[in-house]
Amino acid sequence: MINYDDVFHVGIIVPDIDEGMAEIAKRFGASWPRPAGSASIRVRTKAGVQVMNSRFAYTAEGPPYIELIEAVPGTPWEAGEGSRIHHLGAFVDDLDAEIERLTAEGADLEMASVDEAGERILGVTYINSELGVRLELLPSAGRERILSVTKPE
Repeated sequence: MINYDDVFHVGIIVPDIDEGMAEIAKRFGASWPRPAGSASIRVRTKAGVQVMNSRFAYTAEGPPYIELIEAVPGTPWEAGEGSRIHHLGAFVDDLDAEIERLTAEGADLEMASVDEAGERILGVTYINSELGVRLELLPSAGRERILSVTKPE
């Protein structure tokens, strides 16, 4: 079961990561402990398995941290018109059990990191509900490694 204290960031999709970082810094006085990072992530969506490249940044202030993700057309990270709040990121002790619980309640497993054979691995996992409140589930075991992006290099 996810508790409010497990929510550690709010993800926002932005058309341009550098402009988004500048805007959040100016508007809210937030700081960025690192330049925008990048990753290539193999995921499975309803469209199948694909490798998606993303650029992202986390504020130093938090929790909850603000995570910016640069828009990637044709993926779950598509922005549409301008920026938009995309997800709430939360740590869970048992990723498999939480996915099972939420999907049994009617939520949709929208995207999950997979290995080269297409098998789900620990990584990006998005669950979405009819209301459209998307959750990014992350394993509690990786908390310190994941939160390291909020600290200066």
